[in-house]
Amino acid sequence: MFLSTTNLNQSYILKGIVNATVKKTLKAEEIDEVDQFDILYKQVQQKLEVAASDLGADGVIDVRFEPQIVRVSVGPKYMLLHGYGTAISFPKK
Repeated sequence: MFLSTTNLNQSYILKGIVNATVKKTLKAEEIDEVDQFDILYKQVQQKLEVAASDLGADGVIDVRFEPQIVRVSVGPKYMLLHGYGTAISFPKK
């Protein structure tokens, strides 16, 4: 299983669109961690791989990530990361 942020210059079969979203609640003492998205990227990547595998795909191309900081007026902040891409498989020879 592979993930790529680009397209491939070879034949492949489209299996479908996959997406995943994860969040982290930031408590008051963690407010300085708003730029610490690395753990969330790994979690989204794992979820994309599972979703693609469920479709019988070999990988995911054109992967995109949308990071967000969500502020709730009476509650904590959330770090939110959404990822999506196109699941593909390679033709069998």
